Amino acid sequence: MIAGVRVDHRLVHGQVAVAWTHHLDIGRIILIDDSIAADEFQSQVLKMAKPAGVKLNIFSVEKALAKMPKVESLNDRIFIVFGNVDNALRFVKGYPKLKEINYGGTKKKEGTKKYSETIYLTPTEIEQTRQILDAGVKVFIQQLPSTKRVDLTKENL
Repeated sequence: MIAGVRVDHRLVHGQVAVAWTHHLDIGRIILIDDSIAADEFQSQVLKMAKPAGVKLNIFSVEKALAKMPKVESLNDRIFIVFGNVDNALRFVKGYPKLKEINYGGTKKKEGTKKYSETIYLTPTEIEQTRQILDAGVKVFIQQLPSTKRVDLTKENL
């Protein structure tokens, strides 16, 4: 069962590895990111960073979409983490069953618009987020389980 879905450029870090996995009682993290899936070294580093007792799979968007029938049959409580908004959008287009995505961290860079202390979106990411919303997926910002959830809507993009 998919218990949570998050976009976070930091991937498997303290908030995902500790706060969210504990809060959602996660048994498996599925990291979906094309560049990480193609980088064996980074994949190995992330596997070492995962919490003890939690399984970690790292897939490209294409491979993740192909694996979803198997993923749906697992007994684990699953937390899906995307490395960026582009990967999330491409997944949503191929897997219309997602209900909501938590934006937990996107990089601050030149030309981005600030939505929270950890969410900065480029014009391209804003358009991609609109497409995710158009697909019927709710998007919200929530750093930690204990912090306030703020919905992102087309009106506030």
